[in-house]
Amino acid sequence: MSRAGETIREAAPNVDSREIDPTTPFDCDTDERRVIGCYCCTCEATATILAEPGRTREWEHAARHLTHVIDYWREADSE
Repeated sequence: MSRAGETIREAAPNVDSREIDPTTPFDCDTDERRVIGCYCCTCEATATILAEPGRTREWEHAARHLTHVIDYWREADSE
């Protein structure tokens, strides 16, 4: 249990994170246009990013709120 004023930054010891894939849609297919959906599991903020070829920079919300848990997914191509 944490004391008042302390911030817990790591997962509980009983959380199995071996299967977590650290790659995001920003890391894949960087030579083509992508539509990337973003959802913050912590504060429920959302965004849709139209990523141009070469963009590997993640959502600005994630950079501003380092402790938030962000879920990314690539939208299906409409072609």
